[in-house]
Amino acid sequence: MAHRGTTITSDPKHPREYPIFRPRPDECPYDLLALDPSQTVDLDTIRVSKHGDRVIAAYKLRRLSAVTYEIERLGVALSYRHQGLGSWLLAHAVGIAESKGGREVVVNSSYCGFFGRLGFEAIADHELRLALQPE
Repeated sequence: MAHRGTTITSDPKHPREYPIFRPRPDECPYDLLALDPSQTVDLDTIRVSKHGDRVIAAYKLRRLSAVTYEIERLGVALSYRHQGLGSWLLAHAVGIAESKGGREVVVNSSYCGFFGRLGFEAIADHELRLALQPE
């Protein structure tokens, strides 16, 4: 199965083999992102990663200002954790923010180790920041 030039094998071995998309209305990952299904969600702020037709990971990115973006949520299905997929999605989110003129990405999370390994620095209790350098 191919999508946007990316081939999916039946057993992907590398996180980049999982394509990342805007979700269809029927694919909103309420559970993965701990969102309330009774509330309206702006799907333009969400990206999902899929294995075949199954959503296995997702993130929600919000613009706070002209230069600041926030990763509101990031989730990976339990059976796909510890394989680099969360890091792949995080890098994708940072790339989207940077492509839209973002100069910093913030996240409120207790997972400081995960975000710290990827360059985020603690700026407050459970608040981390990644400064982006313009090219």
